[in-house]
Amino acid sequence: MPDSADPVTLIATFRAQQGQDSTVMSLISAYGEVVRAEPGNIFFDIYTDRDDSHAFVIIERYQNHDAFQQHLGGAAGAEFNSHLGPLTEGDGSELQFLRMAP
Repeated sequence: MPDSADPVTLIATFRAQQGQDSTVMSLISAYGEVVRAEPGNIFFDIYTDRDDSHAFVIIERYQNHDAFQQHLGGAAGAEFNSHLGPLTEGDGSELQFLRMAP
């Protein structure tokens, strides 16, 4: 189990529905500005697949577990997810939590 003082780093991946990639990009870009201003956020980087503009990848890092929990509990995240969900394929983002290799 990770130490609560360790940084929290994760990758979120998802696909926009056909014809929704520009709307999704606008939504993520606006949300990214909010997240980057949160206390404890280190970075929130947005990518698309080089060959598939519908495939999105977000890589984010927080100073520690508490900062990540504050991010999760924020109203902006709930609002973002409620708008994003209907624009994406499947059941939302797939999350992969990372740790530094020894």
